[in-house]
Amino acid sequence: MASDPPRNVIIVGGVAGGMSAATRARRLDEHCSITVFERGPYVSYANCGIPYALGGVIKSDAALVLQTPQALKDRFNINVRANTEVLSINRMKRTVEVKSAGSETVETVPYDRLILAMGAEPFRPPIEGIDSPNVFMLQTIPDLQKIRAFQVEHNCKQVAIIGGGFIGLEVADSLRELGLEISIIEYAPHVFPPLDADMAEPLHTEIRRNKVKLFLNARIQNIEAPKDGTRGCVKLEDGQSVQSDLVLVMVGIRARTKIAEEAGLKIGKTGVSVNHHLQTSDHNIYAVGDMVETENRIVGHPMQLALAGPANRQGRLAADNIFGRKVAYRGNVGTSACKVFDLTVASVGLSVRALKQMGLDPSWVTVHPPDHAGYYPGSHAITLKLAFEKKTGRILGAQAIGTSGVDKRIDVLATAMQAGLTVFDLEHLELAYAPPYGSAKDPVNMAGFVASNVLRGDVEIVHPEYLKNEPADVQILDVRSPSEYSGGHLDKALNIPLNDVRDNLAKLDKGRRIMVYCGVGYRGYVAYRILKQLGYEVVNLDGGYKSVVQGGYAGVQK
Repeated sequence: MASDPPRNVIIVGGVAGGMSAATRARRLDEHCSITVFERGPYVSYANCGIPYALGGVIKSDAALVLQTPQALKDRFNINVRANTEVLSINRMKRTVEVKSAGSETVETVPYDRLILAMGAEPFRPPIEGIDSPNVFMLQTIPDLQKIRAFQVEHNCKQVAIIGGGFIGLEVADSLRELGLEISIIEYAPHVFPPLDADMAEPLHTEIRRNKVKLFLNARIQNIEAPKDGTRGCVKLEDGQSVQSDLVLVMVGIRARTKIAEEAGLKIGKTGVSVNHHLQTSDHNIYAVGDMVETENRIVGHPMQLALAGPANRQGRLAADNIFGRKVAYRGNVGTSACKVFDLTVASVGLSVRALKQMGLDPSWVTVHPPDHAGYYPGSHAITLKLAFEKKTGRILGAQAIGTSGVDKRIDVLATAMQAGLTVFDLEHLELAYAPPYGSAKDPVNMAGFVASNVLRGDVEIVHPEYLKNEPADVQILDVRSPSEYSGGHLDKALNIPLNDVRDNLAKLDKGRRIMVYCGVGYRGYVAYRILKQLGYEVVNLDGGYKSVVQGGYAGVQK
């Protein structure tokens, strides 16, 4: 790259990554020309808020628009051209061809440095009826306005949401505010794909509690639009019909790579390839945001990550590097959170299922501590699942569900992962504590304690899935109180309360393996330590009975 600073910077895309790059570039250089081309009518808007605007949680569309072209011109002297599409890139001449909406004229615009921030586009599955007039995607403010206008004009009462990921769940939550009848149709066995199945099960319960119909493992046969006074429907291959005046398709995104590919830039498996400085295979062209693939720090190879936070940071770093500040993008760990009615679900890193699919062999633990001190009013449990390497304790991922304090704990774990901490370090973290906000032993500390116990050999655990193929000669010991036991227990479990274990050893067969469990794991751990030191072969059920019930492990309870 030339040592002289560029005089002419062109940015393609005017939302998160693009506007972050543009404003950072101006702060670094007052003299260069900066032009942003955005093919839509809005720039610098909060597309993450669109699902909440659809249901009226966010009252005004204007609240989503953070800046206007004129405001950006006035403050930053940036030339923002909305409704203008970039058609192609000529790398040899360092030019882009652009065309404004409503014009037949194609302009050729030169650049010294080019930043691509074109994002991703919704995936349109090949379903019969996908082009029906009552079927919509939701990504932009114009999408939002079209859906809202259709819903009002046709007095839609029944909405089918195809896809149970981030956006689908947020839209379902938001639309319930309008009193509509909502159905979620999900191809996979559970909603929210970043989670493991046992962690998604509480979401299913919450969705159904809010009277949203949920169809899992659903295969769509076709979509039928309303006609002749009849309501439309989504027909499933198993014969079910999901009534729907309005169908919203939210089944994922695909990086916008067409123009980059036509220009001869290197394309990876899931997006445009960039180095740690956000440069493409052409050192004069940078790319950021949803259209690129960057290093995933857990697995150490590039993956796409469609989140606004990384896109904003990448835009800033691209500008830094263009103007001589050699700042490397450190990769991502994939931190996210989602509101699902009265629950919050959040995750960082990879799920146990995803890790196994990649050929890794992780360990994991599950804890259910309160979000703040249990004696302070309003305390609720957080379920926190932590995955880590067996030999080193390196943190590979975490998932959490609860009513409050979930995002805080995942943020702490995301920071720990970026810093390269292990589960042993989690034991020593000093986190804010006051009864209304936390406990002296924070849920993050608790997960660290349990994981460290496993790695040090202080406890051997099994997970609820172990119960599906449990060896016939295993003794199951329930160390909860008789009242807890009578309220529900594992099949064939012997109940000896923890405080009575030492006085009832005669009831246990020392020649057989014992699986001990309690409500959430701690009393089981104490019983484990007693029995292990007395020469019994014993394992503790990770997460206790709550993980069995909450995780949907049917057929093992009585």
